[in-house]
Amino acid sequence: MSNTDIIVNTRGRIPGGAKSDIANTFRDCYSKFGHKSPYKVEIIITETEGIRIDYLREERSRLGIINIDDDSEVFSYNTWRGYPTISVSVERLGGFSKIARQGALRHQAAHTVLHGTLEYNIFRIPDDCKQIATIKGISTPVLENVVRSLSAAIKDCEVSKYLISFNYTDCQAAFALEWIQSDNKPDEKQARMDRQAKFLYLVSLLKPLLLTHDLIGMPKSKRISLERQVLLGRKMEELIEHLSEYEQNKLLQITSTIADKLEFDTHKNVDTALHQIMGLA
Repeated sequence: MSNTDIIVNTRGRIPGGAKSDIANTFRDCYSKFGHKSPYKVEIIITETEGIRIDYLREERSRLGIINIDDDSEVFSYNTWRGYPTISVSVERLGGFSKIARQGALRHQAAHTVLHGTLEYNIFRIPDDCKQIATIKGISTPVLENVVRSLSAAIKDCEVSKYLISFNYTDCQAAFALEWIQSDNKPDEKQARMDRQAKFLYLVSLLKPLLLTHDLIGMPKSKRISLERQVLLGRKMEELIEHLSEYEQNKLLQITSTIADKLEFDTHKNVDTALHQIMGLA
């Protein structure tokens, strides 16, 4: 059982039932996750996406937080106050199907369990990776952005594996499929830019690839819709088909290696993955 204290705050006019539906989904997850669940979680539910983004800007300003988060995501997840805080707009969430909404909420609940403290926002860059970057003409700011993007991808992969272990599979496939079909796809125009931008772009593709890796590779099962599974595989193919054959093979190889070798240590996973992706620079 879990004793997680779930605090729900709203901004704007929230449709009847939305607040309780979101809170109940988190409670259901924590009841299954058990003792690993966080002691406290705050959920900010806003009427519109604009209100949500304004709220995040206010919080960053109040707490003196440098803007390193991507406000365009379906959710914003942070640990600025020492415990997990999640913000979501009913407007944005309403763009997903019911099963994908459940998948999105469960995805965030798993993040609060696996990455619920400030340490999961801080990742060091090994000296040998800095040296490789210097040799290849990758600046320190770009390398830092690469680590930020890579760490987000690793954490999503860990979440996917964790939820699959609790049989939350079909909702995760639905969420991943609808998220990829939305405007959250990486901007392939970056692939035609300079070497540094290309490196950062290729790393950004790891987020959807790692998120879906285990879902696509699952054996045929009643726990996941075969149609969704096939569509997810096709979407991943479409996502990288504009790249050269070498880049496609390299990305898929790196994705498989990272996903198959994940351990119960996020920082070690990011470190190992960073060494893997330096070959993309």
